[in-house]
Amino acid sequence: MIKFIHTTKKFGDNVVHKDIDLHIERGKITFIIGPSGTGKSVFIKQIIGLIKPDTGSILFDGQDICAMDDSELLGVRRRVGLLFQNAALFDSMNVFDNVAFPLREHTEKTEAEIARIVHDKLRQVGLKNIDMAYPSELSGGMKKRVGLARAIALDPEVMLYDEPTTGLDPIMTDVVDSLIVSMQRTLNSTSVVISHDIKTTLEVADNIIMIYAGEVVARGTPKEFQASENPIVRQFFSGSWEGPISVY
Repeated sequence: MIKFIHTTKKFGDNVVHKDIDLHIERGKITFIIGPSGTGKSVFIKQIIGLIKPDTGSILFDGQDICAMDDSELLGVRRRVGLLFQNAALFDSMNVFDNVAFPLREHTEKTEAEIARIVHDKLRQVGLKNIDMAYPSELSGGMKKRVGLARAIALDPEVMLYDEPTTGLDPIMTDVVDSLIVSMQRTLNSTSVVISHDIKTTLEVADNIIMIYAGEVVARGTPKEFQASENPIVRQFFSGSWEGPISVY
């Protein structure tokens, strides 16, 4: 569904990605993992065209995002749902209007149709009777679920999750993990999850790609990662400060 072909990205003198070559399999949940500060979230911004690589190409369903104009990029973005790390809800809007926002912006549905979809999406993420609540009245886990309901409002082909379990307690982390799996099955979508949560990665991922020092250092299934002899993978999965991964 998504291919990075020999992409390089720099910010000033900081080389974030070096000759990245990877693919995201259609209909699967792919986790991109690695230590903090290794440019994992840059992948998401490149997939939706907010950032372009300095060299190389990014194919979305066979089309080169890097060659698209704004109108073409908008067409891609309508096919993508994005759950931000902090949910990124509009503080001035209640829950109903937050979830309804993409429907009002990108469709010509009636308010009755929008209401039906909003309630259906809230139900899918396990929420009800909170239409009139504002983000400031919600817990962190509830905000994440409202953000997810908004992200799936247009039934996206691709779901992007930017560290979805960061800041959540273990119980809510398990809830979000279950939702990632259920959304993938319900929508029959392709999912990309940026994470450094080992437990979530091993339980939820179909495929894993590990980034370190701007390069792909390992890729495979959870079982293959657990059996890996790669010292970078072993250090990251063990959580040890001793090993090739620099601690700074």
